[in-house]
Amino acid sequence: MIPPNHFLGCEMGDCPLVIIRWLDSRQPCGKWRYLSALPDAKPVEVATVGWLVRDTPDVKVVCQNIGDLEDPEKAQASGIMAIPARCVLSIERLTEEESLTSSAGPGFAGVVGIADDQEIETELTLQAL
Repeated sequence: MIPPNHFLGCEMGDCPLVIIRWLDSRQPCGKWRYLSALPDAKPVEVATVGWLVRDTPDVKVVCQNIGDLEDPEKAQASGIMAIPARCVLSIERLTEEESLTSSAGPGFAGVVGIADDQEIETELTLQAL
């Protein structure tokens, strides 16, 4: 079992980029309603993309931004979201397509998983020029 305060070591590649599909509550309705007239209430399916920095049986923690990974004592993150594990439908590891190019530098795919979409790939290539 992972200790409760354990963060995955992103500097060692243990911090995968993932998409988590999970169920969330709907926004509450602020007005008074008759209980006999309540509409069917269903949860909302949400898709969240980020680096998985904590993975325990109780919670999945993702962040949108990470920095200072060279030194584990100084590593930082922002856009941190904790998702209750019991709400998670699926977790999928994302990979970058090596065939795309970007002005961000070699090896940066720019957009994940769109290598087959010629129009978007062309647009990214033109932006890089």
